[in-house]
Amino acid sequence: MERLGDLLFEVSNEDRLRILNKLEEKPLKITNLSRELDLTNQECSRHVTRLGDVGLTMKDADGFHRLTFYGELVLRMIPGLEFVSEHGNYFRSHSLEMIPQEFVTRIGELKDSSYVDDVMVVFHHVESMILDAEEYVWRLTDRYLMTALDELEDAVKKGVEVRLLEPRDLVFPPGWDGPGPVIEEATTRGQFLNRLLERANVFIAMSEKEVAGISFPMRGGRFDYLGFHATDERSHRWCKELFQYYWERSEARQQ
Repeated sequence: MERLGDLLFEVSNEDRLRILNKLEEKPLKITNLSRELDLTNQECSRHVTRLGDVGLTMKDADGFHRLTFYGELVLRMIPGLEFVSEHGNYFRSHSLEMIPQEFVTRIGELKDSSYVDDVMVVFHHVESMILDAEEYVWRLTDRYLMTALDELEDAVKKGVEVRLLEPRDLVFPPGWDGPGPVIEEATTRGQFLNRLLERANVFIAMSEKEVAGISFPMRGGRFDYLGFHATDERSHRWCKELFQYYWERSEARQQ
């Protein structure tokens, strides 16, 4: 634990973290490194020495400072801590307890996503995502979004594939009499696929273009649907692979 404490102390300094990120781009001498980061040579040298002492950087025979393999590995792991610390208020009340550990470890891949703190904006993103989809719409949810049903039917008419994951105990809204003939026909021809899980551990709504929303449950497993919206490649890949993880472990709904 002492070594971990030393490591966390060194990378918690903003200037030392900037140095690591800069050296990830290319090896640099102290003079050039200090100039690019607007530090004095003395400040820069002191920080680099500390990073070298814990094994994150090294100085080669030509006087260039570079990351060690250890430094590269540590730097790859930092985005997860940055992401959860930036959104600490959210993660104080929302749990990743039921998310597979392999995805928790990679949570930093969501660092370029945007936090959305208004549920109506989340639902607007979902509806817009469905309208804009050209290839597929995937949703993992614990309830139907009735306001998006028209958009979903329009997407199906365009030939968009729909995958819907839902818990076995999903409660249908009052007056629900089925998805309608458009969805039923798409289900028959395999364009609309509906599978079941024991429970929904995460809310995901996405297309090939964006993640309209990814939300995590609160204490007790309930969702408030607040969470993150993303269009960048890494966030999209993380959400897509998480959805696929649950899809592979689901069962087809009996018609």
